[in-house]
Amino acid sequence: MKPKHFFIAVLAGILACFGALTLLLSTEDPFFVLGGIGEEETALFDNQRYQMAGLIRHQDYSAVVMGTSLVANYRASWFTQGTGEQTLKITFPDGWISEFDTALRLAFRTHPKLNRVYFGLDPNIFVRSDSGRTVELPQYLYNQNPLDDVEYLLNADTYETALRTFLRRRSEEAVTLDDAYVWDGAHDFSWDDALRGYARPVINPAPLSADAYLSAAEENLDVVCAWLEEHPNTQFIIWFPPYSILYWDKMTREGTADAILTAVEYAAGRLLEYDNVSLHSLMYCMPMTNLNYYTDHVHCSGDVTAWAAQALMNGEFRWTREDYRTQLAELRQFVKSYDYEILFNRPKQEGGHS
Repeated sequence: MKPKHFFIAVLAGILACFGALTLLLSTEDPFFVLGGIGEEETALFDNQRYQMAGLIRHQDYSAVVMGTSLVANYRASWFTQGTGEQTLKITFPDGWISEFDTALRLAFRTHPKLNRVYFGLDPNIFVRSDSGRTVELPQYLYNQNPLDDVEYLLNADTYETALRTFLRRRSEEAVTLDDAYVWDGAHDFSWDDALRGYARPVINPAPLSADAYLSAAEENLDVVCAWLEEHPNTQFIIWFPPYSILYWDKMTREGTADAILTAVEYAAGRLLEYDNVSLHSLMYCMPMTNLNYYTDHVHCSGDVTAWAAQALMNGEFRWTREDYRTQLAELRQFVKSYDYEILFNRPKQEGGHS
């Protein structure tokens, strides 16, 4: 083959490959950088930190429900149907406050008329300093510079993921956006499963001081309170998610229960200073003592999240400036006086929510 013909053949091959990759990415955009997803369309939702940026940018919504894996089993459609506000779910497993800050700021930039923000404020995340984080969001997908999106277009992993999505689109793993990141179908929820998923710690003879987490809580609440101040016309519905009684067994034995509850009291006091906040606590309700709703000490079933979503929309379990200390004192007394040994010595419970 003559050099000229060889060069043309190579160039044609490169262009063909480029065309095929472009077609693949336009058909299967795994991180939704080029556009969102229709209500009835399906996709592989397997990377929240990368995919969420595109969904936040491109989906149509006026409300968000946001949180860690404890919020992943909520369906956005529950809030859409219950409030009439088209809702998007934003979740990061074991998420850091700074990650939620990045995501929410992107939501406000792209959807400035955001009316409601539901935020599951997991005490486990606001009692740790953000300086210790080990997982970073891909900033090029969340920032305001469209030029650095070339990192997505020229990334071999992008095309590998797109091809995998194309090949598995009809598999059971491809779901609609409403089922995105929902994990409860992959786990069993029962008294035995909760105990199996819980490693009971030895008793710490030197409990933490009550103010041990206040510095980290202040750092994280500064971020959350900045949202409230910058968006006074947005209603923030913030809740402390339900934990099972095993969580409090763990905190009590590790000597951190007083520090956790003091941080919760601090957070409540600050949040309730704002008129655009309604604060709810689901930490002290019937599901906490019924291990049939849990797969470990904190992760609850879809039955609980469906009940909790309705309770939030109904305004239940709300703390106010006048009564939050009283309600917290009741939780503190319950945690302190509960006979945790019966969890490991009595038969399974049956029953529902209250």
